[in-house]
Amino acid sequence: MPFKRAITYSAAINLFFLALCLIFGDLKFGAIDDYFMAARLTGALGTDYNPHLIFVNAIYGYALLPLYHLFPKVGWYYIGEMFSVFLSFTVISYVLLQRCGERWGAILATLFTALFASDFYLVVQFTQCASILSAAGMLLFAYGVVKPSSTDCHAPNGARNDIKKTVPFALGVLLMLWGSVMRWQAFLMGMPFFCLGMLFIFKDCWKVKWRVIAGLAILFAGAFAMHSWDQKIYQAPEYADFIKFQGPRVTFGDNGNYNQNAVYEDAEELGLSGKDMHMLTEWIMYDTEVFSVDSIKQYSDLIPPYRTNNPKELIPRNLLNALALSLRSPLFWVWFAFCIIVYCTQRRKFLYLWSSLALILALLAYLLAMGRLVYRVESGFWLYAAVLAVPLFGRFTLDIPRKLAYSILAIIAVANVFIYATSGEMVRDPSSGAMRTLAIEDTTDYAQVFDYIDSQPDKMFLLSMNAFMRFSHHRNPPYLAEPIGQYRRTVSFGYWTPYLPEVTDALNDFGVTNPIKDVVHDNVIVLNEPHLVDFLQRHYYDSVTADTLKEIGEMTFLKYHLVQPADSAAREAAQ
Repeated sequence: MPFKRAITYSAAINLFFLALCLIFGDLKFGAIDDYFMAARLTGALGTDYNPHLIFVNAIYGYALLPLYHLFPKVGWYYIGEMFSVFLSFTVISYVLLQRCGERWGAILATLFTALFASDFYLVVQFTQCASILSAAGMLLFAYGVVKPSSTDCHAPNGARNDIKKTVPFALGVLLMLWGSVMRWQAFLMGMPFFCLGMLFIFKDCWKVKWRVIAGLAILFAGAFAMHSWDQKIYQAPEYADFIKFQGPRVTFGDNGNYNQNAVYEDAEELGLSGKDMHMLTEWIMYDTEVFSVDSIKQYSDLIPPYRTNNPKELIPRNLLNALALSLRSPLFWVWFAFCIIVYCTQRRKFLYLWSSLALILALLAYLLAMGRLVYRVESGFWLYAAVLAVPLFGRFTLDIPRKLAYSILAIIAVANVFIYATSGEMVRDPSSGAMRTLAIEDTTDYAQVFDYIDSQPDKMFLLSMNAFMRFSHHRNPPYLAEPIGQYRRTVSFGYWTPYLPEVTDALNDFGVTNPIKDVVHDNVIVLNEPHLVDFLQRHYYDSVTADTLKEIGEMTFLKYHLVQPADSAAREAAQ
């Protein structure tokens, strides 16, 4: 199929589904982490742009900085992620068109995009961006290997220009490098599938061995160099406390599969506080003395012995349960359908089905043993396995009439318009895979909440993590940038933001050196965290009280005060 026609068809297919998502969908980040990384990039947590994005390589932040300087109100972080998804889908569609021919290719590309558009466009997040970019890059690289092969009945005849032969390898490497930038772990997760796919086309690889070797050398050298450079950023002294904090934070926040009562008892026996342990599990962590970055590790180290691990004898049953859940995922059926196409068109490659399935099950078993299996990671396995089946396709001997092909495409288009128009806000949860909306049921008028905060520029607001996260749903939509300093006076007691250099600087500017201890300062107001009195009285002060300043829906503004002896006597007399 001619290049121009194939790229036009693939772009048109993906523009159609992108338009449906933009028109009918609820545009949000799929992970709150993305929102606050974007906020950090725009300087919302501090006083200036900061391209160091914590979970995403800083190269992405630096690449977007010129766009933010030119158009500071545009949410380029979000647009960059959306563009990466669009580009990846377009590449996958293009390869399907080239491998399967105009009619079958158009049908398969349209079905593929129809099944996954909402998963990627409407809940766009950095892990899924990394997976789809890496998968598209691996597919394009493998397509470069098999493109001159006689097994591809749609490859043009005649000698090829060396530059044209090199383009799929170069673009494939660039896409994979971009995937490694978006999330290093998701990129590495795809490597076993890439190796498996290349193994099945090893003879073709040998025919273009120098391009393959050069491409892989550039890929791994570039990926590891960029990752190493990004990691060195956080070895700077200003990040020391932040980095120390991350290990315990992950232990408390991401692993609830342990015996909490046993941990509380051990804490008491070691002279630590079970009550303090409970606060940490509730993400009330930002205390630089009792929960300092060195002290908090004493608590987090109590958890591993009581973690609920999956017994080895239960792994087969758990794997079957996980596989049963995968049957509800469209990615599973795409992988299965592509493997069936391999069986029908090039039977000697059908072993790929069993090999890729064994690899997926091995990785699922590993994650189940760790208790870290989530939908966005599991779906990445099926995605890698599915797209790397495409280079194994052989000749399509069954022709499909033009009118029938157009009819099928029309039916898919009309059905998707109806589905998006009636339930466009429904998406798969990135963690569980369950269908739900991203909207949070909350009757709070956040315009009033933000006006109240903005009306007191001389105050620092310390928030519960839940309130902090809810703000992300009610500030600017993702396609608009958060202004510089937007979150400078709203600091969370939990999450991954404590100890960030700009957060520490903002607190110091308001005279706050220990956020929990200093809630009694006159210029500090607490939002939605009414249970600090006991902690403060056990560790810092003789008597503390909390008064409600204002309630707006589910948001409660509190002022903590030290109670002087005279005040205490007056209160007792009043009672």
